[in-house]
Amino acid sequence: MSDLTKYRNQLLRRMPADDLALLEPHMQRCDLPLRMMLVTPNIPIEAVYFIEQGIGSVVASTASGQEAEVGFIGFEGMTGYSLVMGDDRAPHACYVQLEGEAIRIEAGAFKAALAASATLRMFLLRFVNALQTQAGCTALVNARLKLEERLARWLLMCDDRVPGEHLAITHEFLAIMLGVRRPGVTVALQ
Repeated sequence: MSDLTKYRNQLLRRMPADDLALLEPHMQRCDLPLRMMLVTPNIPIEAVYFIEQGIGSVVASTASGQEAEVGFIGFEGMTGYSLVMGDDRAPHACYVQLEGEAIRIEAGAFKAALAASATLRMFLLRFVNALQTQAGCTALVNARLKLEERLARWLLMCDDRVPGEHLAITHEFLAIMLGVRRPGVTVALQ
């Protein structure tokens, strides 16, 4: 049985040992530099990333280039979750908004492990469901709450996933995440 304490990612720590054994030969530790693209919309997913430290933002965009965050992935989850649902592409971008580390698995190896284990797919579908619930709550909050309340929620979600008391993030980046203009973030923070 694998030593689960070697993983900080909660999916890997909680994954059944047989399913983890299918993935381990394909795992590569990697750094996640700021703004690294983890998933490009409508292009085949190249790899999944089980985030160990840092934050990935799932960002929707309009045809005119306006962006807003619709999902938030930290050490509790993974990117490339469309593969779990049988699709090789995602409708939204996912990029690093707070640098860190991850365990990377090439898409082909990941899909082979999913095909070899019904329990792996079912286990990961629970995460996909949680992320969809988060996206629904984000849509509701963005439609109904004031910017100050949305910002407080976003900061609390970060606090749940980032050790320490400091976040290295710009007002510009917060504006993209919240779907507002940068000066609005400055006013809300004050």
